[in-house]
Amino acid sequence: MRQLHERVHGPDADYAEALTRELVLEIIQQVIAQPAYRNGALPESIAASGIVQPQAERDYALNLLRALKEHGWLEDYKDPINLQPTLKLTRAGKAFAEVFAELDNARHKTRQRNMRSARKALQAFLESRDEDELLDAYDFASRVVQDLQDDIEYFRLLMQTLTREALTQKLAWDEFNDFLERRFGKEMSVRLVADSVDRHRSQIIELLDMVRAWPEAQRLIIDSALRQRATWLEGVLEGRSATLWLCQRIEDLIDAACQVKLPMLRSEMHNYVRRFTSLLRQALSLDYGAESPMGRTLAGLKSSHSAERHVWLDALAQRLSTTEIRLPTSGLRWTQRDRQEVEGRDINWQILPDSRLEAAMRRAEAEAFVISEDLLLTQLHALANARGATRPLRLSDLTVTDAPDVLTALHAVGAARSSQGKTAWRAHKLPTKFETPAFTADDFELQRQATGQAQPPEAE
Repeated sequence: MRQLHERVHGPDADYAEALTRELVLEIIQQVIAQPAYRNGALPESIAASGIVQPQAERDYALNLLRALKEHGWLEDYKDPINLQPTLKLTRAGKAFAEVFAELDNARHKTRQRNMRSARKALQAFLESRDEDELLDAYDFASRVVQDLQDDIEYFRLLMQTLTREALTQKLAWDEFNDFLERRFGKEMSVRLVADSVDRHRSQIIELLDMVRAWPEAQRLIIDSALRQRATWLEGVLEGRSATLWLCQRIEDLIDAACQVKLPMLRSEMHNYVRRFTSLLRQALSLDYGAESPMGRTLAGLKSSHSAERHVWLDALAQRLSTTEIRLPTSGLRWTQRDRQEVEGRDINWQILPDSRLEAAMRRAEAEAFVISEDLLLTQLHALANARGATRPLRLSDLTVTDAPDVLTALHAVGAARSSQGKTAWRAHKLPTKFETPAFTADDFELQRQATGQAQPPEAE
């Protein structure tokens, strides 16, 4: 069904070619020519011999074609141009075949396609004022979360495969190679880079802020058009602005993808790699084969009687009591005598002044660029109080004289857009730029909201 869907409706489909009976038979014969499918399609005696008669393959293809028509996957169709009898996928057959074709097809997830599509749809909406572009942006944003959830389920499936293979004393090496070479190297690495995720997210939020800053008269026109184009909005708006509701939902979906689903994906990937590494270490360091000493010992214990088993275990315990202990991850090793000497020795540890100074310098370097959102918001409130409650605060108005001032200016917009800051501040990007001795950046306007004042229904 996957091959049939790709041939008829895939990206490389030839739409000028009709789906005839012979074409379906050809597709079926191409599939069963693969060894993985031939074993299940043909009798074991024929498939194991490696010599398959062409007539046997055609008979199987004819029976499968008849079954596909009987069970509603294919139906007869008459070409309206030349009135020749052809075949076509039924409506249900096409839907199910598309699902099968997309199960192992990550082409629509690569390169953060849905994230970029949401950003481009918002840009088109700002330029053309077409309400369909905003609805498309909402659709793409919802797919971003689903893409990450699909990847999380993919790693959970790989974990189950590892466990199942480990029970049969096998290692899922092929799946791990496929993950490293194809899924991670070519598809997931781009989406897991924090800079790429934050860049798309910040650009989308800036575009949403530009939409929210529209005049009310212009927004009412878009709201009316949205209610006509998407009637399902009436059940969720509850008197709110359709434009602002969609903007808020898009922002919530992007935040959920970046703050919730992306860390979950990293955690699942880490668990998978850690589990595979553990199994690989055991497979390389231990030998439980039937011909190994461990295998022969376990087999002998299993087949011996109770009395003999106790004698054998006592003999093994006596032999193993003098065994040298060795750590496989390092070159350190010690015997039982050496270990007793180490435990009885009293070492007077001393911390040298140079070591204390070096540790303090490392701690200071690590904390130099740690930015506290609470401290930034406190500084912004103090600056706003000094300039007046009604006057907005611009980044270009901030004083940049030392390194802490530079860090405050660079992270002010991020603090205002955080979960704590957005309750008191509204950040709006201005079309101008400003330059300081330390950096050049886009100018932003930070408008403080009244404390304790409830958000209007349109801004929720």
